[in-house]
Amino acid sequence: MIGRQNWAIIPLKGFMGSRLGDVVTSNKNLGLAGAAVLIVGLFCPIVTLPFLGNVNIFNDGTNLIALVLLAIAVIGGAMALNGREHDTLWPGVAGAVILVYHFATLQYRLSQIRSSMDELKDNPFAGLAKTAVGAIQLQWGWLVLAAGAGLLVYAGIRARRELEQPLTALPDSPAKTVAGISTLLAVGVIGWTIAGGNIKTAGSDTGQNASGLSSTISDGVGLPSVEAEGPGPEEAAYIRNNLKLYDLETKYYESMLDGRVPGVDFKIKNNGGRTLNRVKVKVVFQDSQGKPIAEEEYSPVWVVENSYSSDNNTPLRPNYIWQNEKDHFYNAKSVPSEWAEGKATATITDIEFAPRK
Repeated sequence: MIGRQNWAIIPLKGFMGSRLGDVVTSNKNLGLAGAAVLIVGLFCPIVTLPFLGNVNIFNDGTNLIALVLLAIAVIGGAMALNGREHDTLWPGVAGAVILVYHFATLQYRLSQIRSSMDELKDNPFAGLAKTAVGAIQLQWGWLVLAAGAGLLVYAGIRARRELEQPLTALPDSPAKTVAGISTLLAVGVIGWTIAGGNIKTAGSDTGQNASGLSSTISDGVGLPSVEAEGPGPEEAAYIRNNLKLYDLETKYYESMLDGRVPGVDFKIKNNGGRTLNRVKVKVVFQDSQGKPIAEEEYSPVWVVENSYSSDNNTPLRPNYIWQNEKDHFYNAKSVPSEWAEGKATATITDIEFAPRK
């Protein structure tokens, strides 16, 4: 009987050892796969933006959010590779928190943009803004990023269950270090973005301008911003109610240097109570049938610090009138010969308020 019991126990031990080895190997592979998938997700498209097309979160390594996620993936992979599969839980949770926060922020700001479209009904760029908003689409890269973080979390939970270890246990110094670094990375990058530290390549807070568009999205996910031009609701209302463009004259002028050239002249009066540091004007030229064939943009008022030119470096104050100097006009050399002299329209398209004192 004793001999039979020994022969029965030996293969059972061999089976259990093999089974345990398979579980450990499986958890290790899950952790490594999670790290790899998270890294791949950094280069997958997460959003389609107007003028940019598909954009990934890595952004050539200039996005702090992506760099933090890369560090988290490396930490998770290192834990799995060194037989500490149970510690992949912490980088996995940190990555998931970062992704959930930025995805929710992106969704919130998109809803803000869409709800603000009604305010642009009198904005000359309303059609462009609505078209641009319609072009914004979330992409499948979010699923890849989520899968990477999820695999790290799953590998950690599964390994802890096999070890009969509580999920939040920190049994030794390496576990405490991994948990501390992961938490610091997650809290740090979220706090940094809340404080307005997103890396941008262009534009400013488009919550204040007509498009409300790409830099608002960029603030949510740390992407390069693309700013559709145009005034914000406040600027558009000021243009509509307080600025007057008049005495428009479009004709062929005699230029000493260029001979006979198309030219533009007009006046602008500021009937409001704000001082303007910039005024942009668009002139559209028409053919004999009244169809637009060309356009030019001018900035008759444009205050630039440390500028040695005084031509347009003076702000347009309340009740002031801007006009060209005598015998001066704006050239429109690119206007084609099909232009019917005198047929043109001029519109103030954007302004910049001087800071309040």
